[in-house]
Amino acid sequence: MEKSPVPVFGFDAYPQAIAPQPPQPPTEALEQLVVYRREERFATCRQHVELHRRAFYKLSLIGEGGGLFTLNDEVVAVGPQSLLLVPPGTALSWQLSEGPQTGLYCFFSPDFYNAGLLPGYQLQAAVLAGGAPYVHHAAPPTEYAALRASGEQLLAQQQHLAKARHHLRLLLADAQQWQSPPAAALPPVVQQFLQLIAARLAAATEPVLALETYAAALCITLKQLSALCRQALGQSAASLLKEKVATEARVLLTGTPLPISDIAYRLSFYDAAHFSRWFRQAVGQAPSAYRARFSSSK
Repeated sequence: MEKSPVPVFGFDAYPQAIAPQPPQPPTEALEQLVVYRREERFATCRQHVELHRRAFYKLSLIGEGGGLFTLNDEVVAVGPQSLLLVPPGTALSWQLSEGPQTGLYCFFSPDFYNAGLLPGYQLQAAVLAGGAPYVHHAAPPTEYAALRASGEQLLAQQQHLAKARHHLRLLLADAQQWQSPPAAALPPVVQQFLQLIAARLAAATEPVLALETYAAALCITLKQLSALCRQALGQSAASLLKEKVATEARVLLTGTPLPISDIAYRLSFYDAAHFSRWFRQAVGQAPSAYRARFSSSK
């Protein structure tokens, strides 16, 4: 796997805090789940963090504060009394608003949440169906109070994995309904297809654009794959692949200094000219114009 131009961080090297967390002896819990208050100094976010990815889920339960969060190629305004769930692989940066930042942060591994669940009930399939890059929910006061109560139980029980897992699942129990339209569980083959796309985009060592190779890897025909995608998400397999590649291209253009020729290579295009034609057709602008427009708006 080539080194990603967008940094990818694990639990032990996440650069969000303004002060380092006191060292703790490694435990099974700390390798799967970390919960802390946003206002604690070692957990307090820096005002601005550049684009990065994580190898874990990041759940933010925001009491006071918020800010502008860039999630892949979308800017989302996150306000007080809200929840933001960002899965592994989503490119994330933020600019926090002035004033107090309170609430809870939770980092957890996919295996922690999914333990004992059938594929259709696992977090990526049931809550983030369709490969959604995030879930954002602004909660009314009564609902936020219930979410905060579950979050406090999660914080209190984080050294007891079975209890902590129960409270995390309670906290996210309504996450499917917070999306618009509400998410529905995906068929396993479609979920595996989306995971394959994400893995190839991250690795930059396998052909990303060759749709027939995905069908072969899933041991079905291209026609069957496209039919399943249409049934589950209303898009063909080719359309979904194009959408995911275009999103990654926009992330690399706006979030990294990579030359356009290098981006073309990472995304398995023949050359920069081939990528430029494809990007113009997919996005409506040449890559250089898209990058310039974003840079001028910073």
